[in-house]
Amino acid sequence: MTVRRWLHLGADQRLTERLAEVLGGPPAAGGFAAVRSGDTAVIEVFAAASDLPGGNALSACRAIKERRQTTVYLVVLADDRYGAQLARFALADAVLLWNPETAQLVADELNRSPGNRQRQTIDTLLQRYETARAADPAKAQGALHKLLQFEREDSVLQRLQDPETGLFDGPYASIKLEEEFKRAQRFHQPLALLLLDIGAPGSASRIDRAVLAEAAGVFLNECRDIDVLARFTATTFLFLLPGTGPDGALVLARRMLQSLRERTFAGGVRLQPHAGMAWAPQSGITDRKAFLLCAEACLERARSGVGDGGVCGSLE
Repeated sequence: MTVRRWLHLGADQRLTERLAEVLGGPPAAGGFAAVRSGDTAVIEVFAAASDLPGGNALSACRAIKERRQTTVYLVVLADDRYGAQLARFALADAVLLWNPETAQLVADELNRSPGNRQRQTIDTLLQRYETARAADPAKAQGALHKLLQFEREDSVLQRLQDPETGLFDGPYASIKLEEEFKRAQRFHQPLALLLLDIGAPGSASRIDRAVLAEAAGVFLNECRDIDVLARFTATTFLFLLPGTGPDGALVLARRMLQSLRERTFAGGVRLQPHAGMAWAPQSGITDRKAFLLCAEACLERARSGVGDGGVCGSLE
């Protein structure tokens, strides 16, 4: 396979040579700081990593994955019983096995492309299902048929949406807040919560729908598919960011605030947005109420000028 631009974060030169054969060319120069959007980073889990975030490959993997359109391959020793499991827990896109004694690199996961045999088998299964359903009316009551029916009707999703922005509404966001907070606590995974007030001038009841829709477009463009985006109050939006710590949430918040400030919205409106941030797991935050309260308190501090770039993530 050929990767457009990739970097090797490690010291094993023989591994670099084998990776170059597998990935279709030599690596780009530089370490962690040189990784940019669109890159593939290959990180040795077993190497000394004082220059990486947290001093280890797993933390570096999570930090890189918080950037947009990046790919991370983690390389573990072939005889490491738990390395591959930890690498997948860190959200690595693929896990490569390396035997330093024989200089053998096992990169089978890189060959699982969308056009492989498994995908063809699923396509064949779907085609067979459609044929059988057309021939037998009883098949029309199957689970897949119901799913397609629900998608066509779209009624449930519409009831969960804010009509002016197309994002989720406050009640649904409250349910997701509880769900994602419990998940973060149970699996010890980071979860960031952003409350962003768009800072629209005038009365909240007079906000132009076009301004709201355009602001929602900014948020959708900046966030990932797994993030939960909701309009929580008239001018305040809530963002739940699974797998994201405070550093990644801070980067996203600043980027969205900058995009909002730089735009001239419908009717010549200019926004003055601010954001408050909280994250879990964190000492003192034991339930979703405390989680939301911290974010709201930080938003108030941001409005009063505390923080950096219009975003605040500290209560002190």
